[in-house]
Amino acid sequence: MYTSDMLKEKPVVVQRALFDHYANLGLNEKQFVILIKLLDQENDRNLQPPLEDIQRGTTLSIQEVSHIINQLSQLKIIDIKIEKDDQHKYNEFISFDPMYEQLALIKNEAMQQGTVEDQNLQFKKLFQEFESTFGRPLTPLEVQTLNHWIDTDKHSNELIMSALNEAHSLDKLSIKYIDRILLNWKKKNITTVESSKEESEKFNQTKKVKQNVNLIPTFDWVNGENPYDK
Repeated sequence: MYTSDMLKEKPVVVQRALFDHYANLGLNEKQFVILIKLLDQENDRNLQPPLEDIQRGTTLSIQEVSHIINQLSQLKIIDIKIEKDDQHKYNEFISFDPMYEQLALIKNEAMQQGTVEDQNLQFKKLFQEFESTFGRPLTPLEVQTLNHWIDTDKHSNELIMSALNEAHSLDKLSIKYIDRILLNWKKKNITTVESSKEESEKFNQTKKVKQNVNLIPTFDWVNGENPYDK
């Protein structure tokens, strides 16, 4: 007598990629069910199971099951091979490699699409940050320069933002000045936000020293100029 616990012992395992993308493989629900039953019957030798075993528990006839298996082969989901064994008997073997190869392509394409969408979103945020900081819409030439930094110079969005903030802090908001900052960082092999901050601190320290030096008064000792007479 079966109990509910006994029925939990051997669940049918379906690959998540197959479950999510069977429609992308060109499969309808009938084909999907038969494929699952074939996968469930998979054995070490990859022998094709009897049609009766696949048909059992479905509303399909043997002929329909056979037709669907042929469709799976035509769709390059499975590969059916007929080989002669040591006893000179012909056996049908099923390989699911074509299905896994297709699923890998689908997953990679989805990943690339996701990467492109993420890049577009990041560029949109960068674009909006520039317009917000500039307090006006960017000109077509400025947008082109922004694209050039990303596509040609391969600067990260974070580094470009750091250059924007640097120009803003110096009250020199212009695309040309930001371009000079990025060019200077590139020459010094600065590729991270942390490195750019260190470089900015060095620049500001040097600037302060120069300003302090300029504040020191000079006196013409030769012509008798004395600071204590001031």
